[in-house]
Amino acid sequence: MKILIPLFIVLVVVLVAALIVAVIKIVLLRRGFDELTENIEDQVKGETQIPITLTTTDPHAVKTAEALNRELANLRNERNEYLDGNRKVTQAVTEISHDIRTPLTAINSYLDLMKDETDEELKAQYLERIKSRTLSLSDLADELFKYSTSADASKYPVLSEEVSSEPIDICRTLEECMLSFYAAFKKKGIEPEIEIPEEPVYVICDRKSANRIFENIISNAIKYADESLDVKLTQDGCATFSNPAPGLTPVSAAKLFDRYYTVNEGSASTGLGFSIARELIDRNGGTIESNLADGILSIVVRFKMHENTEG
Repeated sequence: MKILIPLFIVLVVVLVAALIVAVIKIVLLRRGFDELTENIEDQVKGETQIPITLTTTDPHAVKTAEALNRELANLRNERNEYLDGNRKVTQAVTEISHDIRTPLTAINSYLDLMKDETDEELKAQYLERIKSRTLSLSDLADELFKYSTSADASKYPVLSEEVSSEPIDICRTLEECMLSFYAAFKKKGIEPEIEIPEEPVYVICDRKSANRIFENIISNAIKYADESLDVKLTQDGCATFSNPAPGLTPVSAAKLFDRYYTVNEGSASTGLGFSIARELIDRNGGTIESNLADGILSIVVRFKMHENTEG
């Protein structure tokens, strides 16, 4: 009997110790899963990207945390890809919507000219230019539809890093763009001075991109130039557009290519024109810059020359 009492006491002590250890493990495990729940909620909300860590060393909880970290990492990558694609689509739609206004303005200007025009030959010319601008408008509308309905931004050249560059005669492209703005120039009272080589100048550039680059630069010049516009294209593929800009400073001239920057505060314009031109020329291997000297603003576009160009 005396022997049983110590054994009983030892057994009780062991059981109590085991119970204490079990309680501690249960408390730690519960705390670990509370931490796990809190971490998952923060991860899902996007409030943190720090991997889940637990104070408990329970192998089952640790294994669960590792599996959740892998799945949450995949979820973050998918979310980032979605947000990036959505941003690119939104940007493209904004840019194309901006550019749609250019052919619309040209069409309206030619329609105004036709109202009082009696010369049938001139009317025919105006109609031909209206048709040309309508085709440009149709192309932009097609692009806008593609971007606004696509979940994959990489399918379309304006959103991808690559463009379909090809040798084009930049002289002809510039001439056609200047002609398309004839009515707008006339309405504004501007007679542009144009200097273009008689011989073709071949550069490497996507044809639609080149048109949009020139159109955005010219439409901005018409909007802000009150007196004159000088346009010069050289044999080395450098196009310069110069007009008086008394309201500009060297600081504001340097910001012209910043997205959404506007020359006049409170202007309804989004200021996207130069930003779009810079993006397009960059993707075609060229450069664009602005210079301000003696109150004259010059936008200089340098295209990548076709290597087989002679002269």
